[in-house]
Amino acid sequence: MYVIVKSKYQFFTFLTILCMFILISSSALANEFDVYAKAESFTWKEYDNGTQILKESGPIYGIGFKCLFASRTKVALTVRARIELIGGQVDYDGQTQVGTPIHTNTNYIGSKTEADLGLKFILSETSSIGPFASLGYRYWERDIKSTTSGIGYIEKWSSIYSRFGALLDLSITRIWKLCAEGGIKLPLYNRNDVDYLNVTLEPGNKPSFFAEIGTKISILKASIFYEGMRFSKSPIVSGYYQPKSQADMYGVNIGISF
Repeated sequence: MYVIVKSKYQFFTFLTILCMFILISSSALANEFDVYAKAESFTWKEYDNGTQILKESGPIYGIGFKCLFASRTKVALTVRARIELIGGQVDYDGQTQVGTPIHTNTNYIGSKTEADLGLKFILSETSSIGPFASLGYRYWERDIKSTTSGIGYIEKWSSIYSRFGALLDLSITRIWKLCAEGGIKLPLYNRNDVDYLNVTLEPGNKPSFFAEIGTKISILKASIFYEGMRFSKSPIVSGYYQPKSQADMYGVNIGISF
């Protein structure tokens, strides 16, 4: 069913301002502080009974802030924090509940906050490797636009998740460094609020993967990345459910590092 509902940004705005204040306030004490712009190719798909019923795809843009704290020991304790704000419009290719094809656009707006705790093992004067574990929170809104075939609506999503992975650093010269990280992401709790239907749906937790490879030359930093999200079908609430859903994000980050 397609309806128009008014978006409420109070909680999203408060959380974003609070996280940015904490991160930027602590940047003066960090071993490394990054500011970057990002662009990604975003794809969202939904499946019902094994059949794809919806696909959204298109560009998403954003800005990010990241800081790193590390103890100065051979086996260093590391703490990383990241905040990203994203937005964009993608193509929507789906259908109504009775099967009528729908072709329109979806506006996305959201944020991501992550905090990592890890260890860094110094392999040599130019390289290090170490595992990390993190806790993250992602919030986004899907604003599906109306067409002559149906009326749009807004979904408000939130996901709390954990990440487990490893990070590798390699210094080529005094000012040139390569880095790579990757691992698995495990959702802990997912929620989709549909105001018009007055229902809260809780999609299931499924693992996905992430990876990022980058380089830093002096204060310039760039990387390419992949991030996935996977959700199993939600329980039925008042006759409604969220189908099995997945997102795939490929993109690039470009910024400066202090």
